[in-house]
Amino acid sequence: MFLGDIIQINTFILNKKIIWKAQNIPLNIIYEDQYVLVINKTSNIVVHPGNKNINNTIFNAILYYYPHARDIPRAGIIHRLDKNTTGLMIIAKNIYCYFFLKQELKKHNIVRKYETIVNGIIKNNNIINFPIKRIYKKNNIFMKIHPLGKSAITKIFIKNIFKNYTHLKIKLETGRTHQIRVHLSYIKHSIVGDQIYKNYINNINISKFYETKINKIIQRQALHAYCIKFMHPFYKIKIKLNTILPNDINNLINFLKNVNI
Repeated sequence: MFLGDIIQINTFILNKKIIWKAQNIPLNIIYEDQYVLVINKTSNIVVHPGNKNINNTIFNAILYYYPHARDIPRAGIIHRLDKNTTGLMIIAKNIYCYFFLKQELKKHNIVRKYETIVNGIIKNNNIINFPIKRIYKKNNIFMKIHPLGKSAITKIFIKNIFKNYTHLKIKLETGRTHQIRVHLSYIKHSIVGDQIYKNYINNINISKFYETKINKIIQRQALHAYCIKFMHPFYKIKIKLNTILPNDINNLINFLKNVNI
């Protein structure tokens, strides 16, 4: 491309207007008042509708229980979790609360903490600071460490060490798509059950029996958003909420504690 070149862009406007469905999908509500809603998201459910998932999402559920949410961007959803990540999510119930909380998120004032089980042994707390870039592969989004990516900072803290696995607590300083999964994969300690960013080195030989057992216990990435802390948009007080680990991650921890791999 040179100075003076003419760039031609062909566009078209879809006549079809998408009417998002309100669907009766259960929501596990942890906190609610007239301004804010916090849910404990289950696994195997997408947050926002997309090309492959226009129905059966958290978005569709919110429209069912709170019809006025159609007037709020993204039905009030402040931040997202991956389809198979469980845990706490904030939803604003009016337009003022939505923009207030989005600004808080942008300023990194919303504290989000996770627990996860990773492959291999991590011996020290650490700060993972590598930029992440969005890559498109056959209409799928894939994130990777890239010097031209956006700043991404993940703090990891050791909670427990098993024979060849580590139980971590994690605090997000930024919130890039797939950030925790990408960062842990990059340091070769990918999350147990994460098939997309699977990348680790076994320090010991693990029998097929135990691998099969672990795969039966948890059939998703072992990642849970257990704690969230934010300023209430109306009352201007700090709200801190916690939730326990889901059964599949608890079962995995108990298995790793009691079995010599």
